[in-house]
Amino acid sequence: MAKKKKQPKKTNEERILDENEIPYTEMEFNWLAGKEAALKEVQAAGLKEESILKTIVCLGSDGPKDYLVVCLPIVGEINLKMVARELGKKQIHLADNKKLINITGYIHGANTPIGIHAFKGFPIYFDQSIQDFPEVCVSAGKVGRSVRVKLKQLVELVDGQFIAVAE
Repeated sequence: MAKKKKQPKKTNEERILDENEIPYTEMEFNWLAGKEAALKEVQAAGLKEESILKTIVCLGSDGPKDYLVVCLPIVGEINLKMVARELGKKQIHLADNKKLINITGYIHGANTPIGIHAFKGFPIYFDQSIQDFPEVCVSAGKVGRSVRVKLKQLVELVDGQFIAVAE
């Protein structure tokens, strides 16, 4: 008798999407093999690199707990001065990667706007350059695992806002 292929256990983020009746597609990209290898997987899946988002945790200048989250294309570079200007803050810094698990509950590479919003309530900002994409991929809370969702539904779910993040 043939064994059934074991389905991977759902992440908390996938459960949140299910609870909110937001359809998604599970995706896997091997970022541990390097950015170039993962981007080849993205292209093989027929997706645009700009629709794959990275989640960056930042610390604002309004105190030691002034955390915020910025999502931008994996191929983009965040401009911290621009983000600070957009948000009316004196400065914005990247959160300490070594402390991410304590700050967000996720390790570096697994941070996701879905879980961070649900469990931490940090404000979520999206790069305005992605506004025209109907769908995007964000981390599903586990390194290499992503979910592809409609951008509009994602932004609504996390109470996100669009700002200028990169040049």
